[in-house]
Amino acid sequence: MTTETRFAKIISHLLHPLLMPTYGFALIFFTHNYISTFTPPEFKVKILIVTFFFTFVLPALNAFILLKMGRIRSMEMETTRERVIPYLSTAMYYFALLYMFYTRGFPMVIVLMIAGAGISILLTFFINFKWKISAHAVGIGGLIGGVMGISLRLLVDFKAILLLLLLCAGLIGFARLKLKAHEPAQVYAGLLLGFLVEFLLMIFVKF
Repeated sequence: MTTETRFAKIISHLLHPLLMPTYGFALIFFTHNYISTFTPPEFKVKILIVTFFFTFVLPALNAFILLKMGRIRSMEMETTRERVIPYLSTAMYYFALLYMFYTRGFPMVIVLMIAGAGISILLTFFINFKWKISAHAVGIGGLIGGVMGISLRLLVDFKAILLLLLLCAGLIGFARLKLKAHEPAQVYAGLLLGFLVEFLLMIFVKF
């Protein structure tokens, strides 16, 4: 295995799509902006822990159980058939978190970020039957779209965060192509899908 391939694998793990909601909230909460300033520290921690549990721990545990049962051959889930149950169960966890955030009166920015992620997973699930769109690209594209939407809607300066996310998008694109997990069109389509879902929600949903 070459150094570039190892690097691509590390990037694919560190920037896994299931981690994007947690990364997104962490970037918003722990950088200098008025959303972070007026959000109590204990509230930030609570959101991050609950988000990480529902959007990463539960889906990852579900995939691990499927692996042990022989329903999938690897955690990468390379075939369309292997992705059916994991995608549906992941969407279920995301919408459960959405329901929790919405019914408990969490800020709509938080609610919409999770709503966009859940919708993106469902769209990825349906597209996956015909075409292997990049879920990694959908994840980072959604984060870029959400942050850009918040910046425009609430006039928050997120330039530094957006530059960091664009760098991450480039690294993800490199990693998925280097590992031959996707073709370029599948990566670009994933970025566009994730971006549009989150961006349009942030811009057009009233709150």
